[in-house]
Amino acid sequence: MARCFRDLCREELEDGGGLGLAALWARTLPEMLYTALKERSTMLARNTYRSVVGVALATAFILLVPLLAEWPWTFGDFVFAGAIIFGTGLTYVLVARKAGNIAYRAAVGVALAAAVMLVWVTGAVGIIGNEDDNANLMYVGVLGVGIIGAIIARFRPYGTARALFATALAQAFVAAIALIFGLGSGSPPGVFGILALNGFFVALFVGSALLFRYAGREQTSAGAGQEG
Repeated sequence: MARCFRDLCREELEDGGGLGLAALWARTLPEMLYTALKERSTMLARNTYRSVVGVALATAFILLVPLLAEWPWTFGDFVFAGAIIFGTGLTYVLVARKAGNIAYRAAVGVALAAAVMLVWVTGAVGIIGNEDDNANLMYVGVLGVGIIGAIIARFRPYGTARALFATALAQAFVAAIALIFGLGSGSPPGVFGILALNGFFVALFVGSALLFRYAGREQTSAGAGQEG
């Protein structure tokens, strides 16, 4: 293809000089741009389609576990679980695609895993008392801190790291409120369980924040290396 284009340029120079070459560029450049854009859009659409299909298949396989194990789940339980798993997987694919380094992808994975487990535990058994205790609704605010912060930061590593640190702080603040006011202390998981579970989620959010900071340093180092 390159040889063909060079031959055409040579023929135009021999026949019409500079004007012939300009005419050749005027004819071929729009077609080349159109072809490149078409190929790019087709590739992106194909990759997006594959990602969605892959997440859907993974969701179906995961849901086979409670189905084959005959867990006492209702149809609503399967729908709820499927929506969480599929939404989490798709979010990971879309967000992790923003950066190629492993640290960023690991940070996204840890943050999403922590969020899913927090929703699952509070909805299934509850962290403060049982699942029917309204005090567990405070964890919606915890997740809101992380989601809003990440969106404001446009999922940039350093900004998202600050959002995850704030999320960890909010998680610890909820635990402090529960302990100070004695929320859920008279029923499982009790005071020790509240401390242990909240500490676990604080560690996950802090770990994700540290990974985002590391990913940001990697991006900065890579940019400096390219400039040098």
